[in-house]
Amino acid sequence: MLPSETMIWQPEFTDKTLSRKPGAVQWECNRPSFVVSGDAGKITISENGKVTPPSHQHSEVLIEFAIDYLKNNKKQGLMKCIGRCMGYLQIAAEIEALASGADKDAVVREALLREFDNPPFKKVPAYWFHPGLTYLKGRI
Repeated sequence: MLPSETMIWQPEFTDKTLSRKPGAVQWECNRPSFVVSGDAGKITISENGKVTPPSHQHSEVLIEFAIDYLKNNKKQGLMKCIGRCMGYLQIAAEIEALASGADKDAVVREALLREFDNPPFKKVPAYWFHPGLTYLKGRI
């Protein structure tokens, strides 16, 4: 994302069962009670209209939401669901990094990135790149 861009992340659901998009698949979800936005590369979390610092709880809620979303949105198309969930998980990882102080301490940052760099293969193929790691390195 360019520094001048503003990113706002909100679940696409206005309540537990209805989507804002006409004709969208309805499903029961436990959506987060907060809004994540990013302006000039900095994440902001708002709860009930008040800005709150990123916390481990925020990242855990996003992870739970991503799991729920992936389990319950099979009719939208698997690749669309996987892509969206990868985005949710990248944001959760960034929030976790910020909550851990990785943006302020180089030692914490390097340790966190080493721990995060955990590919799903025993032997990493030559062509493998970790998109989440690339994203996180650029953000913190």
